[in-house]
Amino acid sequence: MKRRFFLRAALVVASAGAVLGGAIFARRGIADGRLTNSGREVLRGVALGVLDNLLPTDAAARDAALTRHVQHMETFLLGVPAALRQEISLLLGLLGNTVGRAALTYMPTSWADASVAQIQAALETLRTHPMTTQKMVYHAVRDLTTIVFLAQPENWKSAGYPGPTDL
Repeated sequence: MKRRFFLRAALVVASAGAVLGGAIFARRGIADGRLTNSGREVLRGVALGVLDNLLPTDAAARDAALTRHVQHMETFLLGVPAALRQEISLLLGLLGNTVGRAALTYMPTSWADASVAQIQAALETLRTHPMTTQKMVYHAVRDLTTIVFLAQPENWKSAGYPGPTDL
């Protein structure tokens, strides 16, 4: 009787893993040379959490800045080597998936519906998690977001950078 229980439990766990893996693959962040809607939602949410103090306070200007940022992220991500792009795509898929997001960040709310405080708490969970993998996820999304944002000259002023000096 105990053996049957363990066999059933193993079957349930394997099935759950297959379903989650399939869902992540179906909702990956980059497909057919473009960001997916799920990938855009994750990148927009992460940008909102990471760049909150650097974005305009006016709602329309903030929305436009986030839209531009996601477009710049797409351009950047499509320019990285294919192997790295695949890894980032899978990471975006995992974060875009309800179960994956909740497991990694403890945030049950979607990126689009979450408040800035909820997103920042989710990112803080990743940053301070005892497992190295979650910390690596945090640093990857935070660093990519920051690098792409600060690479755009129109964002320098909000970051307090006056631009290059004439020599």
